[in-house]
Amino acid sequence: MRLNISGIRRIRGRIGMAAAIAMGTTGLAQAQDTPPAPDVSTPEWSPLNGGAFGKELLEAWIPVPNGESGAPRQGWLATADGFFTREVHLAAAYTSAQGPDSWGVLGRFHYPFSRRLWAGIEVPFYQEAAGRGNFGDVTLTTQVMLAEKRNLSVNAGVGWRLPTGATRQGNNVFAAQPQLNIWTDVGRGFSLRGRVAYEFATRNVPDNFVLNAAIGQTVTPHSRAPLGDLTWYVAANWREPTTGRGNSFVSITPGMRTHVGNNLFLLGGVEFPVTNTANSFSQRYILQLVQGF
Repeated sequence: MRLNISGIRRIRGRIGMAAAIAMGTTGLAQAQDTPPAPDVSTPEWSPLNGGAFGKELLEAWIPVPNGESGAPRQGWLATADGFFTREVHLAAAYTSAQGPDSWGVLGRFHYPFSRRLWAGIEVPFYQEAAGRGNFGDVTLTTQVMLAEKRNLSVNAGVGWRLPTGATRQGNNVFAAQPQLNIWTDVGRGFSLRGRVAYEFATRNVPDNFVLNAAIGQTVTPHSRAPLGDLTWYVAANWREPTTGRGNSFVSITPGMRTHVGNNLFLLGGVEFPVTNTANSFSQRYILQLVQGF
């Protein structure tokens, strides 16, 4: 069978169009995966509606999709979350100081009871310095989601530090920290987050104004394990005593996070004090595993 010239041109045109579409699709790769087909058993996420606050207070939590540029709502080290997560954490830290070095291991459990209510508990079950080990102060945090859109989450709550640890290691302190937390996708896989808080404490520990801010960028999709959701970030923390005792403290923590597979994440970072270094520490090395469920 013979093809005339016009038929050959049509075939060439179709091949060229298919190649252009394939190349164009490759060029559109983003730091997020194509959304999977909706699961009919899970309600579709929608922005929270202030007029339906009472109803949303009882609605089951729905995981929020990535921001429009691909920035996921994921926890980082040494910074706050303006969003809700459902995770288990295991973290270890080694602190190099002017005096004895120290290290510790802690666990966290995060659970959203509804689209508007969340609670988390942090348990430092072992801390050691100068050859002495002990249990640390447990922290319980409760939060209410104030606003949640595709590119923005804002929550408020209170963190309660409970005096369960040893005084000789700086524990056995009761404190309450009212807080306001925010997260936002600002484009190109970048997200900003932070906290404004005030901490009321007992046992001759000064009250503190607390400010936190962090910026980072997610550069790979979630599915590219063991380098999925690969993210770099830098967090800054400032604690300022307000009751005439104690010292101002500022630190910077560069870090990274990656999805290694099956919703298991690996985080690492190093915290560096930039003020009051003689009375605080030289650097703190942090490693954390996070399992989402």
